[in-house]
Amino acid sequence: MPELVFFRRGEEVLRVGLGRERMVLGRGEKSDVVIPDPEVSRQQVALVFDGQRCTLEDLSGKGTQVAGASTSKGELADGADIVLGQWRAVFRLHGSSQTDVATEVGNRTELQPRESASRWQPAQVRIKQGNDETVQKFSGDSFTVGKDPSCDLVIQDSFISGRHLKVTRRDGHFHVLDTNSTNGTFIGPVRVFEVQVGLPTTLRLGQTDLILEPVTPARKELSFHGIIGSDPSVKQLVELIERVAPSSAAVAILGESGTGKELVARALHECSQRADKPFIPVNCAAISKELIESELFGHEKGSFTGAANARKGAFEEADGGTLFLDEIGELPVDLQAKLLRALESGEIKRVGASRPTHVDVRVVAATNRDLLAAARDGRFREDLYYRLCVVPLHLPPLRSRRSDILGLAEHFLRMYSPRGQTVRLTPTAMERLQQHSWPGNIRELRNVVHRALLLRKGTNIETTDLTFDQEVNRETGVSVPELPPGMTLEQMLLKLERQIVEAALRRCNNNRERVARELGVARSTLFKRLKEWGLTRQEEETE
Repeated sequence: MPELVFFRRGEEVLRVGLGRERMVLGRGEKSDVVIPDPEVSRQQVALVFDGQRCTLEDLSGKGTQVAGASTSKGELADGADIVLGQWRAVFRLHGSSQTDVATEVGNRTELQPRESASRWQPAQVRIKQGNDETVQKFSGDSFTVGKDPSCDLVIQDSFISGRHLKVTRRDGHFHVLDTNSTNGTFIGPVRVFEVQVGLPTTLRLGQTDLILEPVTPARKELSFHGIIGSDPSVKQLVELIERVAPSSAAVAILGESGTGKELVARALHECSQRADKPFIPVNCAAISKELIESELFGHEKGSFTGAANARKGAFEEADGGTLFLDEIGELPVDLQAKLLRALESGEIKRVGASRPTHVDVRVVAATNRDLLAAARDGRFREDLYYRLCVVPLHLPPLRSRRSDILGLAEHFLRMYSPRGQTVRLTPTAMERLQQHSWPGNIRELRNVVHRALLLRKGTNIETTDLTFDQEVNRETGVSVPELPPGMTLEQMLLKLERQIVEAALRRCNNNRERVARELGVARSTLFKRLKEWGLTRQEEETE
């Protein structure tokens, strides 16, 4: 009797005898042999055996791969190979003589791996909603998913049903059953109703991804309020955060650009007694000298041109909580005295106000500069330095914690991977990441992984998909920045123009005439740009 021998990942899993005149293979329940694979149509092919010849007819309308060629209809030769998603079936005109080997097809035969073909392994489910993700281990043979509180895994998603699906462990694979949900369960672009899957597999429900994955050492990453890493320097940093967070002492976060200073500041806030109060970040380098005082301390109505209404500053907005001052080394010297007074007395004074206001704010500052050297050179107030650096936290560069590179890369892969897809790094790509010097630290690693996801040609990231930020134009010797996701070239050029002008203003001590000469632009052009950016002074507005 002819038979079909099914293989999955090179291992034989089932033999089916062709004892009927017509047999249908497909993913749907009405098929004679059910193949649990989203790439297979509900009715993929029909096999017709007339006693001497076996003919294959494609039912999917897309063609079926037979012996390496797409076929719509034709006779099957002995030994012909049929591709069915991740499964492969080999037609044998003369099947095994052993009667207990081939399976006679009844009303419905469901194809599944033999127990010996795959072993049980510890598994977990990763719940991903936007940039937020949590992990839960399997604690039994099955679990239900939905919005209803009675479900084992309760997910708040407006597009998920009360009882959406059920996942059951069956030795080396998992049985996923959609329990008549309204909006469906998807694997990639395919809606599934009942399917058996291996690990890893990403199920898409509404705006949520459920990633069924093995628990392996590579997945056992340590995360502390978003800080990922198992390097001893990271563990020491986490211990310091936990010890320092409950106090109100000022903290200075010191480290190279891109090492995650704001993440550490947020961890300090979330571990403190101020966690239910505001966390207000301010980048001192991104605000012009003319506006930084108003940004920090606020202003009264009419205190300067354009001040149509009174406005709270960052100190008042952070009252009761934490104020994070990033790039504190860029703060103008004349404002450093006012900041020191706010730290010492808790009093701030709005621009144009006659009376001070009292605030309760914990200040966390950060910089990639050597503040002590700047203080000794007179570029930073020494008394402010000692007031800010009550507790200094030093962040290690990524190149000194290479054991964390792959864990961070996998974290960014999960964060930026398209919904419903699981993308992996090839071994050569992993090795390339380990070899890079990472001058841009974690921020550069995030950019490299995000860019590779966009440039890849297949389901995996190869070495050729990796491009690094610090690529220098050989003709000019100027570092070429990467275009951030979601930003047009015109927006990037405008941003760079403003950064160049602001850097020149700082370098020339706000001498507009000198800046215009240095940049080689007309004075009127420079003033027009400054006005557009809100960087003009009151007398210049009048002029």
